Amino acid sequence: MNAEITARASNRIYDSTSMNHATVDYDSTRNNKELNNLLTLISSNNIVRYINCLSSFHNRHSKSNNINLVASWLKEELIGFGYEKVFFHHYEEEGYQLKNVICHKEGKNKINKKIFLICAHYDCISEDIDNMIDKAPGANDNASGVSAILEIARILSSVELENSLQFVFFSGEEQGQWGSKHYAQYIRKNNINLYRLINLDMISSPPENSKRLIIEVDRENKLPSQKFESISFGETLKQMAMNYTDLEVVFDNICNSDYMPFQSLGYVVTGLYDGGCNDPTNHSKDDVQQKVNLNYLISSIKVVIGTIFTEASIIT
Repeated sequence: MNAEITARASNRIYDSTSMNHATVDYDSTRNNKELNNLLTLISSNNIVRYINCLSSFHNRHSKSNNINLVASWLKEELIGFGYEKVFFHHYEEEGYQLKNVICHKEGKNKINKKIFLICAHYDCISEDIDNMIDKAPGANDNASGVSAILEIARILSSVELENSLQFVFFSGEEQGQWGSKHYAQYIRKNNINLYRLINLDMISSPPENSKRLIIEVDRENKLPSQKFESISFGETLKQMAMNYTDLEVVFDNICNSDYMPFQSLGYVVTGLYDGGCNDPTNHSKDDVQQKVNLNYLISSIKVVIGTIFTEASIIT
């Protein structure tokens, strides 16, 4: 999570009620045999391995030599799942040559190519944002989000969907959404039909091990259509949480993570978040794998898989 907003939770207002904007009932997905089978494929062993591998880097600071090593590791993991279209999106900030990692899964619909983008930042920092030397395992912030996307990508690798998916891993989030800013501009410049975005930033360590999952939506947007579509998509995420997990959903507004550069260009964005910004172990050597609530993380993965399976399977 962006270093400039680590105290954001103290000023947030949570609303556990439905926002009453979505009218589609996804309750029938409970009986969808294919979706239920997909959810049984989630492997806790895989998730632990991903987090351990990411945390084993001395740090993942975007200005360190480690950051490109992490990018290469991510690319190899995705290729290992059988994906062919995996590539680096290169950009430069403050003289640093950096990479976003992009994995594209083509949908069957060749006429109206809508893309669902699932993203997380793979960089992390210690207490001092400029310190490129100290140990910073970044387990919850944000190996949790990265690991979730890796497992989702693995499970969906052989699943045919009508619409396309992109699994995207950003560097430079802690410095002010560097990677997502450049990739959002790339999406716009190349007229890529980005339909919906789900950002995963800190999704494994809720305060006091609560079951509260925060679904972030663009409810303060002044453009009615963009606001409504984000809220509606958030309701789908909530329905998946109700159908497949014991998490208690609350809604909040999007706030200074990698969805923001896309939102500013008019794209419909949402996010999942555990609410743990004020955890004193954030941005420190103590953000370790042992603090990860694995059951909570698995439940978050179920929410995303259910949403993508439901929404990206629709022929439009």
